[in-house]
Amino acid sequence: MIRYLAKRTGTALFVLFALSLLVFSMVRLIPGDPAAQYLNTSDPDPEALAAIREQLGLTRPWYEQFVVWLGGVLSGDFGTSLTRPFDITTQIAERLPASVELAVIATIFSLLIGIPFGALSAVRSGKIADSVIRAASFLFLSVPAFVVGTVLILANSRTLKFPLIGYTPLWEDPVRSVVQMLVPSMVLALPMGAILCRYTRNTLLDSLSQDYIRTARAKGANTSRLVIRHALRNALVPVTTVVGLQLGTMIGGTIIVEAIFALPGMGSMLIEALNSTDYPTIQGCVLVLGAVYIAINLAVDLLYPLIDPRIRTVN
Repeated sequence: MIRYLAKRTGTALFVLFALSLLVFSMVRLIPGDPAAQYLNTSDPDPEALAAIREQLGLTRPWYEQFVVWLGGVLSGDFGTSLTRPFDITTQIAERLPASVELAVIATIFSLLIGIPFGALSAVRSGKIADSVIRAASFLFLSVPAFVVGTVLILANSRTLKFPLIGYTPLWEDPVRSVVQMLVPSMVLALPMGAILCRYTRNTLLDSLSQDYIRTARAKGANTSRLVIRHALRNALVPVTTVVGLQLGTMIGGTIIVEAIFALPGMGSMLIEALNSTDYPTIQGCVLVLGAVYIAINLAVDLLYPLIDPRIRTVN
């Protein structure tokens, strides 16, 4: 088990370093001149541009810039925005909680939707309940999040008029914060819940066809015991992978929902940085989102031996 943990942790650290190098290199391919954005003028003076590039360190070799930036990141300093007067580390600390809260609540909703309905669909395979659940999952996968979000806001504005727009930090008012996140998180949760439902159904159907299930059934085990105590545990291994991937993706992919519901998260911060060619902010946002994604997948890897003890022996 210790060897398994060390191997997974080492792999995660290597991937994080590779991500930092890739992000630093790729961001310089984005069209635009950060020095011109810094001067905030449509016709900058060439001498002024050269002076700004020198001041910002953009004239150094790329590897020197990378070493300086990575050294700051390791000390918790992502630098200062090139185009706006704010500290990037402070901005990330303020915006990341909103994205994480949105993604976590959406993941909880998707688990409550996907796993029970997927299990029911597998147990009732070929029957009316299975057909209805599969049709609903196709529907939720087909409708874009911005359509659902826009329709909900319009319907709410003419009916219940709940406070759907805006964000209250969790530490300021937990109840109001969670209430404001319910509808945006449900918009994110519906397609993810549909994916989990389909994965749960397919993996559970495969587990229910195994020999050990037939043996347990021959010994007199009832359906609920077969599903919950035997088949579902094995079926949850690939489902856990999907949950980890989806959670990591949602934290960085909440841009549309954040825009619709006016949530100050990491997605909106990244879009603003891309529009202004703000190298340090782009690098900081992508690296933090990547680190969260890698950390979630590492946590999923560490859950595997708890779900299926055989993995400890294999690894």
